[in-house]
Amino acid sequence: MVESNFITAEEYLKHFYEVPPLPNLPLADEDFILHWHEAEKNAAIDFLQSLYGMDFNFDWRNVDAIKISFIQTHAGKLPSIYMENHDDFTALSSFVSGRIEIKPLPVTVNAFTIPVKIRGVRHKVILLNRAPYSNVAAEKLNLSDEDWLEKSQKIRLRHESAHYETLRLFGGMKSHALDEILADAVGQVAAFGNFSAARQKIFFGLNGGECTGRLSFYVQKVLPAEREKVYRAVDCVLDKIEGEISNCNDLEIICRIAGKSIADRLANG
Repeated sequence: MVESNFITAEEYLKHFYEVPPLPNLPLADEDFILHWHEAEKNAAIDFLQSLYGMDFNFDWRNVDAIKISFIQTHAGKLPSIYMENHDDFTALSSFVSGRIEIKPLPVTVNAFTIPVKIRGVRHKVILLNRAPYSNVAAEKLNLSDEDWLEKSQKIRLRHESAHYETLRLFGGMKSHALDEILADAVGQVAAFGNFSAARQKIFFGLNGGECTGRLSFYVQKVLPAEREKVYRAVDCVLDKIEGEISNCNDLEIICRIAGKSIADRLANG
């Protein structure tokens, strides 16, 4: 019997999205974007406090660096809140989620696409903190610190946009290895010009059946004794995906990865 609240590795690896015929893109902006039309004209925290109707009581570390802009995705525009301090990122992620109490976040987490309700209206917003992606050191990628920070920001922005695109185009977004591969794939292309399985294994902290990085956050629903199976499956499938999407454009990458499960990719050689 499977332990309560856990699933098997086999069940986990079956996740994929039905990819319907797509309409003309980008999709029209969602109505909530109208609530953000003054965002770029005001100090970010002042605007957000006004929008939420609440005070964000926090000793901001670098409040002048907190900026709001709009990102065009295949699924319409999204507001993006940018900052340069992990404590500020942690506090703001709690506040925009409607929590007074600040919930600690690991240093590897520096981006979110957050669904929130503001004055009865459902919104989506991207939060981004400037930091090395996946807490990976620049030297692991043979890059300078500044170049890696710039590339990290490109990956994060495209990554979070991709989650919003799967939500509006395919009807869902999940904290799952397949979704993370998809989002990182288009993020890698945006930053590096290509997708590398070896690079992705570094981002995931993955080495065969061992994981010392962020992939471990996306398998929390899997039976602890079976998580190694997921790690090995992901390690193997990344090499297949690198070849599968090598000549694809941005939208083709999203559709190809989303439409086929990790299990099916491994079963079909």
